[in-house]
Amino acid sequence: RPRSSTQARRARALGAMAATATASSPPAAPAGGARLLFRCQGCAAVLDLTGAPEDAAPSTLVHRADARASPGEPSGAMDESFMVLPAGPRDAPDARAAGAPPPDPRPDARDPDARRTPNSGSPRSSSLHVPSMADSFVVLPRSVSRVDTVSGSNLNARVAALARIFDMASDETEADHPMCLECAAFTRDEIDARAKEAEAECEIHRKCLEELERLRGGETLSDVEAEAARLEFEEREVCEETKSLEDELRVLNAERFSLEEASRALDAEETSYFHEFNEFKALLRTHVCERDGLVTKVEQTNRQLDRLRKTNVFNDAFHIWFDGPFGTVNGFRLGRLPNAPVEWDEINAAWGMACLLLSTMSHAAGVTFEHYTLKPLGSFSKVRENSKGVEYELYGPVNILSSHRYDKAMTGFLSCLKEFAEFARESDLSSPGVDGDVSDGANAFKLPYDIDGDKIDGRKIGFPFNRYERWTAALKITLVDLKACLAWLANQQ
Repeated sequence: RPRSSTQARRARALGAMAATATASSPPAAPAGGARLLFRCQGCAAVLDLTGAPEDAAPSTLVHRADARASPGEPSGAMDESFMVLPAGPRDAPDARAAGAPPPDPRPDARDPDARRTPNSGSPRSSSLHVPSMADSFVVLPRSVSRVDTVSGSNLNARVAALARIFDMASDETEADHPMCLECAAFTRDEIDARAKEAEAECEIHRKCLEELERLRGGETLSDVEAEAARLEFEEREVCEETKSLEDELRVLNAERFSLEEASRALDAEETSYFHEFNEFKALLRTHVCERDGLVTKVEQTNRQLDRLRKTNVFNDAFHIWFDGPFGTVNGFRLGRLPNAPVEWDEINAAWGMACLLLSTMSHAAGVTFEHYTLKPLGSFSKVRENSKGVEYELYGPVNILSSHRYDKAMTGFLSCLKEFAEFARESDLSSPGVDGDVSDGANAFKLPYDIDGDKIDGRKIGFPFNRYERWTAALKITLVDLKACLAWLANQQ
């Protein structure tokens, strides 16, 4: 152990000796000297070395170490004692040099009876060199006083010798001293177990060395040299391969760096692409929404257009129907009877509506009348004869002097209606059929009642005096032919 630790241990021991003056009093010392108390470093039991003279035999230096025992307990029990070796002559090393074997440091090498009876005459115990008390020092524990009092130089010398002996024993055995018999036996058993383990390991190592020597015994020097040369060649190959692999690794690292740069560039391009793609998708969604709105509006407009196309404006503006024997235009009766005298204002309004309808139909179909021209002026409509340039009034009241002009106006109206019917028939005959062929005339337009001059279906349209039935019937079938022409025009549109 280091010298500094020994000095520190000695200082602690001397301090403990001084502390014994104030410690609690142990059992009374025998009448001839002070008490020497030590503490076992293993179990902390008190060891009493009081009353052992310097030249006493080891068996007389056994003291019970039980501070816990009663004062009347005998003081010679071996299980509570500690053995102190007596001081020998200074020339003890000469006896060892004379041929005596050195003492065995192991605890089990000593005879247990020798520890109890050192005067048994054993040559090992007689040749053992024990340092004098003056050359020793004592190691005191931390909490137990080793001596009761300090009286005289002899006691101090004994304490110092014992402390030195215990210190030397601690340095040699790597265990703190002093210790009781139980702790010493436990330490000895532990050391024996360690020694056996070390011997077993040594035996295993020895067998391994013998096996290795046996295996290597058959090899010659040339084989060893050949093996060494082969290993050197393999080492060179491995070094060359390592160098080539390092070169390849540098190339691969350079490629990896370039690929990482390309990857980063590609990531940036991909990010830019996705930003543009998202913007495009947003713009596309906006356009799609606008397109859907426009498509919806177009569909609604088409539906409305179809509805409007299917709607006959002429039927709504000029509703031709009948009311008993009278034909009506927007509710105005055309004609008169003796039992139902219709006012001339109503008749004039009906003629004005019929004239306006036929004139509008001719403009819509692109028909130009050849003989007569209609001038719808409401209740005061007129019919102009193209060849003479004379206008005839299509309104009443009518008298005997003006009846011929009224008849001329009605005849001009029938002429215009007949020209429109002929135009409709020619259009049907010239237009292709369903299969693409020209129509054969079976499905061509034809008036329900034929018109011939001033007659319609054989009835003269001239104004009669006191014969209103035939005139009213002629006017009614005239409206029927006008409604037929209106239906054809609606189908063409």
